[in-house]
Amino acid sequence: MEPLAMTSFTGASGKTYTFAVYPLGATLADFSGVFMFARKPQAVLDMGYSPMFIGHAAELGSHLGTHGRRAAAVGQGADCLCVHPADDAERAAIANDLLQSHPTPCN
Repeated sequence: MEPLAMTSFTGASGKTYTFAVYPLGATLADFSGVFMFARKPQAVLDMGYSPMFIGHAAELGSHLGTHGRRAAAVGQGADCLCVHPADDAERAAIANDLLQSHPTPCN
């Protein structure tokens, strides 16, 4: 599936990570990476994507459809999925870096 858009988020370290944006119900292949349940930019406010939950998984495709925080994120306004491929050695560090600079209501 082709992404709807690309966006980036900067972590507390100052490093910027590029994410592909998909519909919330997208079916993805299994790959290791960081993900966000996010809200699309609001046209009037033009604030960019707003993370509602930030996580990571070794097999994103299998993990996302049954994730326990998905319903809570949707309840907070999440309407899309942002993903950043990352290997097992770095994905937890990236998620933590992003969480330090992007507080979310569902983490």
